Amino acid sequence: MMQVEIRHNPSFALARCMLAPNEPMRAESGAMSAMSPDVGIAAQMEGGVMRSLKRSVLGGESLFVTAYTAGPMGGWVDVAASLPGDLLTLPVSVGQDWNLSRGSWLANEHSVTIDTTWGGFGNPMGGEGGFLVRATGPGDVLAHSRNPQALLDYLTARLPFTRA
Repeated sequence: MMQVEIRHNPSFALARCMLAPNEPMRAESGAMSAMSPDVGIAAQMEGGVMRSLKRSVLGGESLFVTAYTAGPMGGWVDVAASLPGDLLTLPVSVGQDWNLSRGSWLANEHSVTIDTTWGGFGNPMGGEGGFLVRATGPGDVLAHSRNPQALLDYLTARLPFTRA
């Protein structure tokens, strides 16, 4: 079972995912910042072309998912969001799924399934769009708390600039 240690939080959080021998995990494409030398890495369209397109276009995630597999002695993978913010470890169990806002999913244990789901008609009115990323199955999910669009909106409103 993947063990997670969140460091450098709350503003520039990084999660070290410690893996047992031959244990796999998945992460958003581009989320890995460092890894132990014996961890294998492979990029793939998780769930096939249609499911990957659905997750990418509707859920705001990458088309490709990166799979990491620890070597025979175990290993670790450090993951971080592309923008500053905090990280959360969310426990997923049977009957206790998590719905994440667009762009919040960062990584998960191999036993967790990541898919896109309709968030309801009230969701687009809140500015998040109609679709959410849904995590199901037993295991842990890593999510980051800073929505990229919310950060850009915040900075745009406060930074001085001129429009042509």
